[in-house]
Amino acid sequence: MRNEIKGRLSKFVNFVITLLVICGTCGVALAEEQRTGGPTPSPEGAAVHFIDLKDGATIPTKVTIRFGLREMGVAPAGSDRANSGHHHLLVDTELPPLDQPIPNDFNHLHFGAGQTEAEITLKPGTHTLQLLLGDKDHIPHNPPVMSPRIRVLVTEGGTAPKEAASAAPTRRTQAQNTRKRYRSSRRVRSY
Repeated sequence: MRNEIKGRLSKFVNFVITLLVICGTCGVALAEEQRTGGPTPSPEGAAVHFIDLKDGATIPTKVTIRFGLREMGVAPAGSDRANSGHHHLLVDTELPPLDQPIPNDFNHLHFGAGQTEAEITLKPGTHTLQLLLGDKDHIPHNPPVMSPRIRVLVTEGGTAPKEAASAAPTRRTQAQNTRKRYRSSRRVRSY
């Protein structure tokens, strides 16, 4: 009887140890997936997204990309306002280190004047796009506020996103106001 109890106890201890090892490995994997950003906090529920542009969309070579933001405000780079930041558009690239300033090159476009849209020119073919919000120093927030990466097909005869034509009047008014406000700081880039 004692041997039977010892055997069961030994099996139970081995099971618990195995379970702890597995859970520890899962915890490490989860910790690696939960990437943190820089020193500036982002509020709960903050999210950035593309307006009227979906994964798999076919777009023309020259297109205006509109940026949406929830639970935060847009502020120019250098402005130290709570719960605010400015947009960065990542084109055909992976996420940069999220605890360092976002690079400024052809694949990491900065909109430090507080722009909420950009006109870009892409070569025909498949491209990836992703939005990433940066703080006053171009460092992602903590937790990072970023959109999912989407794929778009760029064609010479592509059409602008269809949803844009049916946007609500308030959205058009906001976009018109944004265009007037930042017309001089609008960028046109070719890739």
